[in-house]
Amino acid sequence: MDDDVREELRLLRARAYGPHADIADDAAAVARLRELEDLERQDRVPPPPRSPVTSAAAAAGSRAAVVAPDGESDGDEEEDEDGDDGPRVRPALVGSKRRLWVWAASLAVVAALASAATAASLTLVPVSAAAGAPQVDTLVPAPDAAVPPVFGQRTGAERAYENYYGIAAFTGRSPTDATENRIPCLYLLDADEMGKDDTRAFRGNFVYGGCGAGVFPATVQFVVADGMPDAFIQRFPIGTSMQFVFDGENVGVFSDRG
Repeated sequence: MDDDVREELRLLRARAYGPHADIADDAAAVARLRELEDLERQDRVPPPPRSPVTSAAAAAGSRAAVVAPDGESDGDEEEDEDGDDGPRVRPALVGSKRRLWVWAASLAVVAALASAATAASLTLVPVSAAAGAPQVDTLVPAPDAAVPPVFGQRTGAERAYENYYGIAAFTGRSPTDATENRIPCLYLLDADEMGKDDTRAFRGNFVYGGCGAGVFPATVQFVVADGMPDAFIQRFPIGTSMQFVFDGENVGVFSDRG
């Protein structure tokens, strides 16, 4: 109702309900009064609530494109035919409660998959197990070489290998727990200290050892340092990374300097 109509309604109500009421004899005025009062009551009735999606879109006033349920975009803001810029009113993204729930469920599934992928990527970080160093030699068992007493009770699995630039290599199986399980082990000792006496203790400037486990072979690795045999340092200078791997019969020698 505009101001003129409201003023007309006020005057008619004064004629109908005021101290000098005279509208009862004017049928046209009575009909007009009822018409305007009905119109006023309609104005006082609040409009039906809009859907949540429509209300949110109107309140935000965003100029971003609205993605339709079929995956196509309505596009960015468009110009009117007269050249004025401004966002056009777009229909609600979801037109019913059922479609709203389907849309919300699809977002939840996408979020769950993304979270699972992120968790997996954070939980399992790949680690390379190979340094890529080349194999430079292979040690084979020496039948005539004696296994030192330090290895204790013989099991028949002990092996001694050829002297390798002043290093003596030995392999055997050592107990690891109360069940008497034995695993393969590899030891590297100073060859010059071997056979000097019958002591059961290790002697020399270095003792390297390592044991295997299941599919993992017994491995010894170190960096060449002072105190190792001169012949070994001449072949592998100080600072060289070395690795000796026992394959169950022979010992492979790996070096980062070839």
